[in-house]
Amino acid sequence: MNINIRFAIAALVPFALAACGGQLDRVRDIQTSGSAFDTALYQGYVGQAAHEYGYGHYQSSDAFAIKARGAAAGQSVDPFTPNDDAYPPGRVPEDELFAMQSGRQALLDVLAASAKTKAAQDAADAQVNFDCWVEEQSFIGNIFEAAQPDHAQACRDAFEAALARAQAAVQPAPAPAPAPAPAPAPVAEVPANYIVFFDWDSSVLTSEALAIVKQAAGNFPTSKFTRIQIVGHADKSGSANYNTGLSRERAQNVVNELGRQGVDPGKIDVAWRGEAEPLVPTADGIRQPQNRRAEIEFR
Repeated sequence: MNINIRFAIAALVPFALAACGGQLDRVRDIQTSGSAFDTALYQGYVGQAAHEYGYGHYQSSDAFAIKARGAAAGQSVDPFTPNDDAYPPGRVPEDELFAMQSGRQALLDVLAASAKTKAAQDAADAQVNFDCWVEEQSFIGNIFEAAQPDHAQACRDAFEAALARAQAAVQPAPAPAPAPAPAPAPVAEVPANYIVFFDWDSSVLTSEALAIVKQAAGNFPTSKFTRIQIVGHADKSGSANYNTGLSRERAQNVVNELGRQGVDPGKIDVAWRGEAEPLVPTADGIRQPQNRRAEIEFR
């Protein structure tokens, strides 16, 4: 049940001063039956009723005590409405009214957004201090409150601090940061140069030469390179024309084997140098095994 504080307090007002805060004694040490929020709200309102009673403001003391009784019973107790004709009877100053109305709406929003369960104490503190703020400002011209403007500011500060904590408690947890994109697979670092050696006066690939060509063919697709350069060579044992032809055959046989190993021939450039670029300089007519070769270069 939602306690109608307007009419309960309005009915009480004519008798409040004569009763001298009698409501406070009736609500002290009540066994609460509601939620943690209701219990915290009850305790806050009892404290506020005692505060007002201590200053001799029995009308306000009784108003807070009635709210405490409703909270103890687990009833829904709404915060005061600024400039309500029922209670408090005074008028909130215009320079406070907008902030107070906005604050009340923010309070209602956070209470509706599960603050009563997620932040029971902070939510209760926010409501009690909001009502304190309204009450203090409504009576600011009254003999009881005229000399206590700091009380109204203290209630407002406490309300805003408790409201901020309650709002933080009901905020959804931030979405986890997206996982970083996986790093691109590193390009394999493979040799870019290979040398295939041939027997004297031969363009046939030996078993050792076949193994080297096979290695080059396997490495090329995993490398950062896009083309292969093949250059055939010969030593100086023989005529220059003969050696030119022999170096061409050696280069072509390497190209053919790379093709058999799966390399696209369209990615292969082929050339031959005859005996013009020996790996080991020699005199003419000298057989030099390291000059009988084909070089494979990734580019």
